[in-house]
Amino acid sequence: MARGSLLTPDDDRNPLLTEDPITWDRLIEAVNPASILVVIETRMNPALKRRVAPEDIWQDTLLHVWRDREKCVWQGLRRFRAWVLKVSENRIREAVTREGAQKRGGGATELSLSAWDGGDAKTASRPFPGPVGSTTPSRVAIHREQAATMKAALQSLPDDVREVVRLRLFEQLSIGEIASRIGIGESAVRHRFRKGSELYHRRLLTEFASRSTRRSE
Repeated sequence: MARGSLLTPDDDRNPLLTEDPITWDRLIEAVNPASILVVIETRMNPALKRRVAPEDIWQDTLLHVWRDREKCVWQGLRRFRAWVLKVSENRIREAVTREGAQKRGGGATELSLSAWDGGDAKTASRPFPGPVGSTTPSRVAIHREQAATMKAALQSLPDDVREVVRLRLFEQLSIGEIASRIGIGESAVRHRFRKGSELYHRRLLTEFASRSTRRSE
């Protein structure tokens, strides 16, 4: 893949084969880290949230995605994002297990990307260079703010459409999967999603504008 090239949802080239940090950084940005942070926070239980931030789970996810990238068969951006979500789910599960072990007086603390936040990306002291650019403090802060905005817009939706929008836009479930999950027909899911997604995007724009105004005051 050419250095710095843009990714599109139907791109048939395999960006997972490159070690170019710019290409990798663009790939990670293309899966919308802020929306994944929303998913991660939704999946975390209250006890884990008191001890671990969603951003920590995201960093741990990026580390494992980079390490295991050759195990992922490239089938386009949407499938890659689904794989990243699966990795994040596993990292949450591991975090819960790790927290339980530590409470019992055992268990080792797993390495995170913070262990590789300095030095040259090609050196042995930083064996996972790919994701590091996506986890700089400024980038993390931007993603955290975007996630908070998305979450606020999502939570403002009426109860009857909120879960459909969340499952479709954030979890990437199919119409059939959503219908089975919440126990309604597929036509009802489509109706709720059309109604809810339009409302969500309007409220998202309003929320972004409101937060921008507050920051400038």
